[in-house]
Amino acid sequence: MAKKDPRNTRRKIVTAAWRLFYEQGYDSTTVDQIISESGTSKGSFYHYFSGKDALLSSLSSLFDDKYEELMKEIDPGMNSFQKLLLLNRELF
Repeated sequence: MAKKDPRNTRRKIVTAAWRLFYEQGYDSTTVDQIISESGTSKGSFYHYFSGKDALLSSLSSLFDDKYEELMKEIDPGMNSFQKLLLLNRELF
């Protein structure tokens, strides 16, 4: 049997949480909904995060990863405003 990739499990939880927070708001999203949406277990959730607040503070890593990915694609000839528009469009 193949081993689970812990980075993938954590990423699934973070991605699901971000989607739910965006769709229904932070206060209206429960840990159980995040677990269900991510297809993971309660044990996995609490292995990576002590609770919903800890998860929220980790969402900046999602932006950091996407920013690093996009920086490789940005045309150096773009001015700052064009870069900002591109980043905004891709992140949101």
